[in-house]
Amino acid sequence: MSLSGDLKSLSLWEVFETLSFGRRSGRLELTNGSKKTEIYFEDGMITHIKAQNCEDEDAILGLNFWGDGYFAFYPDEKSPSNKLNLDPLHILVDVSKDIDLVEYLEDLIFLFVDTKNLTDEEKEIGSLFDGLGKTKDIILNSPYGESRTLRAITKLREEEKLLRIDENLNLFWAYTFWRYFLSTLEREEERSFRKKWGEFLKDFSTYYVSLFEALTKERKVVWYDIYPFVRDISQEEFFEIIKKVFSFLENYGKLGVNNIIDTAKILSLSQEVSPFMDKIFVSVNYSENIEENIVLWFFDGERSLSEIREILPFGELRSLQIIKSLLDKKLILSLGDNAKLDILNSFFIFWQRMLNRFEKEGLEDEFRKEWDNFIKNSTSEVKHFFSHLTFEKKQNFPYFYRNIAKYYEGDLRDFVKEAVENITEIGKKYSKDRKLDEYVKQVLDELNS
Repeated sequence: MSLSGDLKSLSLWEVFETLSFGRRSGRLELTNGSKKTEIYFEDGMITHIKAQNCEDEDAILGLNFWGDGYFAFYPDEKSPSNKLNLDPLHILVDVSKDIDLVEYLEDLIFLFVDTKNLTDEEKEIGSLFDGLGKTKDIILNSPYGESRTLRAITKLREEEKLLRIDENLNLFWAYTFWRYFLSTLEREEERSFRKKWGEFLKDFSTYYVSLFEALTKERKVVWYDIYPFVRDISQEEFFEIIKKVFSFLENYGKLGVNNIIDTAKILSLSQEVSPFMDKIFVSVNYSENIEENIVLWFFDGERSLSEIREILPFGELRSLQIIKSLLDKKLILSLGDNAKLDILNSFFIFWQRMLNRFEKEGLEDEFRKEWDNFIKNSTSEVKHFFSHLTFEKKQNFPYFYRNIAKYYEGDLRDFVKEAVENITEIGKKYSKDRKLDEYVKQVLDELNS
């Protein structure tokens, strides 16, 4: 008897359950547009998987992301290979760590900044990170399949050849300028705009002219060419340059603006957002608007809204308009409004300060290894929230906010206390810093309050 249908009405796991319990043999075909995967069964066990770009072990992870499409089972078709002998109901458990990592990386944007000592495959996977695509989309659409791509990404991150856009401040400014430039191109007549842009660049030094030409000549940027340009520039100097170019982009094409009207708008918006300016917010979602995303990337759980406003590259009116929009759309959440998020934020600040101190003492590798062992040996389900910290110097609040409802506040609080105590022991084992107890007391007081 054949079996077919829509994966929205009958999930892949329900299909697997039917084939497994029925000890069926044959070929299960999954299709979604041009995407196709074939799974061969023998007596209810998976013996072979063939996806478009990979097969068998390398194709297992991809099965977990078949949420849409169609399936059809062709009984008694023989497998061309019998390398596997997998219980289909265990597949989700076997790759749960990789699934969670893909979900964690989902909306993050990385830049490929170094090609040295890499295989051709690693270079090609690195080149998929064009500064526009989100990481999950890159993984799911990679020509090398999900598993191989995820392994390569992990290696590239470990070797700091893939950087999050906010890991290096100068790279961040170069990136945000480029994104803002692209959005301006979409709004304006390109030839006229580029002519004005070229005239504007004449006031800059040859070094900065070369940099901005590399960032704007084509819509696609080679980030491993840009990174050496910006890596060692003075952050203060570069920020002043960035403010000038943002001002040019923001004001390009505007007709003469009545300053009195602008002043009135600023006053009105200032009054509207005034009650929120002293609060600390974190971002809990991303926006489709690049200006809003640029501002969202500044919410680190430590700066108040007024402090963020001071360091934005936009003019005063535009900054207030964006802040008001983020509040209205509920893309940011104030600390104090969600106890679980407050717990996570306290821990992340502690983590970053401790990591910085270990780095200064040359003990970063020891610290990360000890932390990985702690996570591996923990029996708490909450630990999955923190297994990604080995690679991260910045928080990923949207991911945590999406998943925070899965855990009880008490379980989260207990795990964080245990984690803080573990980090303290690591510090006493390796570090010469005698202020550890002071830092630990501070974060534990926050967790207990």
